[in-house]
Amino acid sequence: MSSIQYQAPQLPWSNGQQERLFKLVLIALLAVTVILGIVIPSIQLPEIERHKAEELPPQLARVIKRKKETPKPKPVPKVQEKPKPEKIEKKAEVKAKPKPVPKVVAKPKPKPKPKAVPKKERTPERVKAAKEKAKKLIADFSDNLSEMRSMADDMTRLVDNSALTNAGAAATTVGTVVDTNAVERVSGVDESKLTRETGAENLQVAERDTTEVEELPQEALADNTRAQEKTPGMARSQMDIRRVFEQNKSRFDRIYRRALRSNPVLQGTVTLGITVAASGEVKDCIVKESELDDKKVMRRMTMTCKMLAFDRASAEDEFEFPLTFAP
Repeated sequence: MSSIQYQAPQLPWSNGQQERLFKLVLIALLAVTVILGIVIPSIQLPEIERHKAEELPPQLARVIKRKKETPKPKPVPKVQEKPKPEKIEKKAEVKAKPKPVPKVVAKPKPKPKPKAVPKKERTPERVKAAKEKAKKLIADFSDNLSEMRSMADDMTRLVDNSALTNAGAAATTVGTVVDTNAVERVSGVDESKLTRETGAENLQVAERDTTEVEELPQEALADNTRAQEKTPGMARSQMDIRRVFEQNKSRFDRIYRRALRSNPVLQGTVTLGITVAASGEVKDCIVKESELDDKKVMRRMTMTCKMLAFDRASAEDEFEFPLTFAP
């Protein structure tokens, strides 16, 4: 008969003998630990005596410094008194000079520190306003610069015209008659005698018809004679004053044309009150009357008028001069 053998299932890497040995060692160590844990706490040590406990070990020995002995005081020798002389002359005591008292200089008071001005916040509205203001200043500067350039051109023309003769004086006078009463408006003269055509004729000399010279030669000569005559109380004649404005009329017209671009309906008469020094320099120029409702144009015209140069005379002149502007 065959016998059947049964074997417990084991993993190929398991070792039953090693496991049994491990369990035996573990049980032995636990038993020793339990025994020591019970025996050691039950042992009572003898108490240490007090004098032995107070003794310091050699590594903690105290260091005591030796006290220095104070030296004994030396005996003071006795001083023998010298015999005093019978007569001793007293020396005059010299009085000590008093020391000068130093002057107290007052310290300068510290200057107060300037208070720090708080900086304004930079907002978009302020930046925009500053840019607009800068644009206006640049535009005014460019306009003034162009006026100065035109003044230089006019001065060049004056130098070139210095060689002309007086042969055409009659024709020029007829073509540029303004109003014989225009310059006589000094010291309370009635201003109602002036006409709007006065300034227009002054600014439009180049557009006159030359036929007037042929038709009215005698009247032209008479007007020329009256213009050359000096007004009572003035050192310059009407002709001298009109000649200066005719030479510079392009500058006034340029200011008007520039303003006409922004205001096409701008027109009217401007009366300037002018004060000319004996040297020919314009001391003052103001706007007496104006039909142009534009302060910027008025300011530029007075500025241009102050740049005019008149002939030298024996005295200072004050007069009014009308200028008419039309598109």
